[in-house]
Amino acid sequence: LKQPKKQQKPEGSPKEAIVSGMHAAALGQLGPNKPCHTVADVGLDATEPVEIVLLSEDRSQQAAQILQQQGRKSKPIAQARKVLSCGEKPTAEQRASQGPSGPSLSEVRQFVQRQAMHYVPMFTWTRSLTLQSLRADLIAGLTVGVMVIPQSMSYANIAGLPYIYGMYAACVPAMVYAVFGQSRQLAVGPVAMVSLLINAGLGGVMAEICPDWEPGTALDSEYNQQCTKQYINLALFTSAVMGLMQILAMVLRMGFLVTFLGHPVTSGFTSGAAIIIGLSQLKYMLGIHLNKSQYIYVMFLDCAHKLSHTNWMTLFLGALALIFLLSAKVASRRYKRLSLFGPLAPLLCCMAGTLLIWLCEPLRDTYQVSYVGHIPNGLFPISFDAWNFNNFGKVLPTALSCCLIGYMESIAIGKNLAAKHGYELEAGQELLALGLSNVIGSLFSSYPVTGSFSRSAVNNATGAQTQLAGLVTSLVMLCTLKWLTPVFNFLPNFVLAAIVISSVAPLVAYQEAIKLWRIKKYDFFLWVAAFLGTLFLGVLTGIALAVGLSLSIVIYESVRPQITILWRLPGTTIYRNVKQESSGAFVPNVFIARIGSSIYFANAYFIKDWLRERILALAQINRTEYIVLEMTAVVSVDSTALHVLEDLVLDFRSQGVHIAFAMVGNRIDRTFRKAGLTNFVGEKWFFHSVHDAVVGCLRHQKAKRKLLSTRTASMSAIPAASTDCGSEPTVVQFDTEGSDLERGAPELPLSRSQEDLLDIEDNPVHVGNEIGHSNEMHHSCTVIFINIMEDISMIMSGITAIFQRRGLTVCRANIEAMGDDGLSTLNVAQPRRAAHVYHIKSLLTHGKLKDRELSDLKAELQELLHRRARSPRQISPL
Repeated sequence: LKQPKKQQKPEGSPKEAIVSGMHAAALGQLGPNKPCHTVADVGLDATEPVEIVLLSEDRSQQAAQILQQQGRKSKPIAQARKVLSCGEKPTAEQRASQGPSGPSLSEVRQFVQRQAMHYVPMFTWTRSLTLQSLRADLIAGLTVGVMVIPQSMSYANIAGLPYIYGMYAACVPAMVYAVFGQSRQLAVGPVAMVSLLINAGLGGVMAEICPDWEPGTALDSEYNQQCTKQYINLALFTSAVMGLMQILAMVLRMGFLVTFLGHPVTSGFTSGAAIIIGLSQLKYMLGIHLNKSQYIYVMFLDCAHKLSHTNWMTLFLGALALIFLLSAKVASRRYKRLSLFGPLAPLLCCMAGTLLIWLCEPLRDTYQVSYVGHIPNGLFPISFDAWNFNNFGKVLPTALSCCLIGYMESIAIGKNLAAKHGYELEAGQELLALGLSNVIGSLFSSYPVTGSFSRSAVNNATGAQTQLAGLVTSLVMLCTLKWLTPVFNFLPNFVLAAIVISSVAPLVAYQEAIKLWRIKKYDFFLWVAAFLGTLFLGVLTGIALAVGLSLSIVIYESVRPQITILWRLPGTTIYRNVKQESSGAFVPNVFIARIGSSIYFANAYFIKDWLRERILALAQINRTEYIVLEMTAVVSVDSTALHVLEDLVLDFRSQGVHIAFAMVGNRIDRTFRKAGLTNFVGEKWFFHSVHDAVVGCLRHQKAKRKLLSTRTASMSAIPAASTDCGSEPTVVQFDTEGSDLERGAPELPLSRSQEDLLDIEDNPVHVGNEIGHSNEMHHSCTVIFINIMEDISMIMSGITAIFQRRGLTVCRANIEAMGDDGLSTLNVAQPRRAAHVYHIKSLLTHGKLKDRELSDLKAELQELLHRRARSPRQISPL
């Protein structure tokens, strides 16, 4: 066999793969994963035989038990029952091993230690610290700590909170996550997306409490001060509710719910929200007052009316700051020596802007360049009084949206980092760590937080190896709160706006929309719907629309399961999808379908209607007498599905159509037997394979026609139409002209007593002389199938001679001499025959054969078989 000269590039490379939801943004921030070298990189000889060995029986049983335990753990309702019942009852073996006095003190200590190591990863990573990792974590933590100072102030402004609360949110939650979190590089703190959700959600609540107030209003009156305090309390309580939701989701193992948000809708929502965040900073870049809004058209109209009042000095300085930040990002990615320039650029920009405003008094007085102003000095205050459960209903929608988006953002970046560094990240533990970070943080004046894309990317780029880096970041912020807040009094607002715009710009995934247009336009329209919905309907409505679209997709795909139509490859007992195999053929009067999912109340009637439509459409071409349902993918059925299947069998039997079930799993078989469906349908209509089901249907058809012809002959003196109902086997062949067998006149259904009279066992069925081919079964070869009813001596030499004359090389050949049972599973006497399978290539193109070549090859093989066969038989078309 000729080996390929060059190994093809595997599909699905990181650059080409479509990752779901927030993973696309994570991939953009961190770059594609680079896995370590695997065995495949070494190179293996594909022709070397490999022995398949079996695992020992004891180890196989242990593996099966472990997998069963994992299956039980993955069921949230069962897990909740276990928690509520204070654990599972010990088995008899466990009670015997514990003895009469129960578990020993050492066993209890080991159990507590295991639980503590699992739920408090700090006990694990502190043991693995070395001087090298300590140095790397200190550098990474200091770098991110310097970066988070201006970012946290900017994000607090997006949330409509005083700047100091962003700094509070960057301190305690990062410390808590370092204790309970599993990700070694994830930086937890305030982020733009969650800040926007806080502003959009609580702003509507405050509109009812303080009608003439909006988040971010200056504290120039007692009314504004009171409204601001109420808004702060709502934001802090939202953090507590969000954390409790995350902890509850961990207990119930409900982290999988975020997978219901499809990639197109989450990408569209993220892109729209990023644009709204950027536009919300436009007033600081232009130096004018714009009313806050989450609707893009309101922002544009307000900006258009006030554009003439632009402060050109502020615009000039803001543009310089934005250009500097974007250039720093590009330079840090392009030049390795400048890798720290990008993370440090926001702080450098803040220092330069602060010095400029402080030293140049005309900028403050003459040009009216706005700056931060007074920032309170000192540590975070205790905020337990913000926990007012009377406001639970008011903050619930905002907390739910923050919980959903925050967890998606955090788990996306966390899993990407874990894959890059070769460790596992447990979704449940991440929910616990984020939940505790928000709950404990809310006690110390922190509003909702989650993992940050940009800061985690910097943490990873600067070499963070353990969670100590996050602890160092929180200590940097702690020192800043204690001693350095007065330094930022003259920090200009245009610098903070430039930092926000440069941070959210990568989240606008316009390239993803272009890719979706090329790959699947249906997903592109979903992306556009979520994108435009977020821009024009608002952020909360946009996320509701995104969730609604995702759930609509799930429901649509669930109620419309994939049902594939199968036909047989000539010369084989293989049945394949008509869309995947172009050279198959249908069996006369037999319709074969594969159901691609479990059957339950939502999709049962769709399956029933689908089958009716197809059977009706084929009535004039190939009248259906038998339906074979391949049930491999059906792993569960409910009571509605059982009723629908029973109605389906009754309905089709009344039309003279029988239904056979193939490849029914053990679980479904038990359900069928308990419900009485097996007895209702009949044991004889359940088969182990599709081919067995087809053979059973053809045997039943022959017995039925024999009974009908006998009954007709006894009722009329006129001889019945010539029908071969003798004892010779039925030969499965195809006629391109279309026979009466295929289009035959409708037959009345047999009664149950007549069905009992059918002698099915005396009707053998087997495949006739056939030649078939497939260009889809092998990636590089054309597969030729030849089934010969009566084996011909030296036929293989004639076949290979034809291959040689046509310039074809045989890559693989398999000739199987069939015994008395032949291709069917019936133990009846049949002539000795053989099944040939050849994998061939063209020596000219070194690939598969074209249609013209296959047609000529078929004709020559047919001529060979007709010439050498002792009793020539019809050969089915290729």
